[in-house]
Amino acid sequence: MMIFRKKHKNNRTYPRAAFYQPSYFIVENDDRSNANECWFNNISVGGMAFESERDNLDDSVINVLYKIGPQMRKDKLQVKFSQKLMTRWRYGCQFLSPDDNRNVIISKYIEQKLKE
Repeated sequence: MMIFRKKHKNNRTYPRAAFYQPSYFIVENDDRSNANECWFNNISVGGMAFESERDNLDDSVINVLYKIGPQMRKDKLQVKFSQKLMTRWRYGCQFLSPDDNRNVIISKYIEQKLKE
C-alpha cells in the first residue's frame, strides 16, 4: 500500500534557505532561565526554525544567538509553530523587532544559498 502526502502550498512571505547551525536559546519569563541547546534548520527575513529537546514552547518569546556570515547575532523571536518529531521538537519562529541590518545580512545569505 502506498501512501502519498498532500503537497502544501508555500504561502510564505519571504524566501527561506537551509541554515544548519547549533546554538542556544533562552526563554523569556521562564522559571528555568538556563540556556537550551538547539539546532537551526532554516532562515528567512521573517524568522527561523530550529529543533530542540525542550517542549511546550508554543507562543513563547525566546532569545537566540547565532552567526550568519561574519556576524554574530542576538535576536528575539516569537514561537509560531511547533511539531513533535521522534525525540525532539521543531519550532518555527518569527522575528519580533524590525532590523534593516539583519534583513540585508539574511537576504544576502539566502541569495547565495539559492544560487548553489
